[in-house]
Amino acid sequence: MKKMTLAAMALLCTMAYGQELPQPSPTSTVEQRVGLTDLEIVYSRPSVKGREIFGDLVPMNEVWRTGANACTKFNTSSDIKVAGKDLSAGDYALFTIPGEENWTIIFSTQTNLWGNSGYSEDGDVLRVEVPVSTGDFDESFFMGFSNLSISGAQLDIEWADVEVHVPITVDSESQSAKNVARAIAEANNSYRNAASFYSGKGDHVKALETIEFAVKLDPNNWYTQWVMAEILQAAGKTKEAKAQGKKAIDMGQEFYDGRGMAFTYRAGLEKDLAGWK
Repeated sequence: MKKMTLAAMALLCTMAYGQELPQPSPTSTVEQRVGLTDLEIVYSRPSVKGREIFGDLVPMNEVWRTGANACTKFNTSSDIKVAGKDLSAGDYALFTIPGEENWTIIFSTQTNLWGNSGYSEDGDVLRVEVPVSTGDFDESFFMGFSNLSISGAQLDIEWADVEVHVPITVDSESQSAKNVARAIAEANNSYRNAASFYSGKGDHVKALETIEFAVKLDPNNWYTQWVMAEILQAAGKTKEAKAQGKKAIDMGQEFYDGRGMAFTYRAGLEKDLAGWK
């Protein structure tokens, strides 16, 4: 009889563990692209249920989990500015300190806390202050993004009749410039490799056409300039190849000097150049 009772209890525990039930403060995930930056918030949404919220359920001037259950998570795929202050790309816990006139918004590395239990200022990466205002009544706690543009957005925090809006700025122009530069570099590499392939096959006309296009894509790439010299030499244009090779070596020296690095390839390139007859 005792064995049966234990078995029944084990079965009931197993069934209860695997049973999914509605949550009073359901989890919500908000994803938003701003310019070229992906922002994400994962938080829980408690409801008012007739209670006094700020100053009672949520104490004033104390660190709050900003929702319910586990601490709120915030992720940004690239560096941003929050209320004018820098925040690096990464994962953060988002805590707040509600006040009568201003809220403190906290981005912390303590992303595994249950609520704010165990919170320490030592984990803070950024704190900003933003004004609080009164707005339309929200029964359920809400976080989201509004006022979207290619250069920024607004993080909205709303519950009961309280609203907080946090300005976020992204550097879409700089990100776009980096993407364009990367695309040009990748195209340059592809054309340069193709030109070397044609040269190796003895198709010097096609090789020269292709390397000239690669040079036009990125005229400041010293190595592409050198490959052009090699292709000219393979095509029997030794005089042009030597002039082109010297130009490439000079560009390479300038490139490495500008970065405070030694141009270790120079001796080998000059040796190759001297051997072109």
